[in-house]
Amino acid sequence: MTKTFLNPCYCINLTKMNLSNDYASFLQQFQWNYFITCRTPYKIHTMTVRNWLTKLLNSSNKVEQAFYVSERDKGDYNNLHVHMLIGTNTDMTYKEVKYGLGNVSVGDCQPVYDNEEVCKYVSKHIGKDVDYDIVFKS
Repeated sequence: MTKTFLNPCYCINLTKMNLSNDYASFLQQFQWNYFITCRTPYKIHTMTVRNWLTKLLNSSNKVEQAFYVSERDKGDYNNLHVHMLIGTNTDMTYKEVKYGLGNVSVGDCQPVYDNEEVCKYVSKHIGKDVDYDIVFKS
């Protein structure tokens, strides 16, 4: 009698893995207070945004955690913009956020009213060659 073996790649998870949905679910575990969109005329590298967030976390005692994802612009594939979620322990003004990030254009800064929807929105391109990370105040 011949034994047949199933390829474990086919039988571990029979449902299609969707990284963006799974990451959205992960992000929903946290309390997010602000959604912001940042732009800069300069090329954005992974460490560029990481440095913005380090400045924000170090300059404010209000920020507890932050998540970012960089996305390609629809009109200019070579240019990026960055979406961020910011979790705070109290209210922050637009000026405080902009000052905390440093020399960057904060085009959109609004309170989060629907945690689930905003987490889905920022994670929509995860798994498609974008940079993203979550950082916590140490």
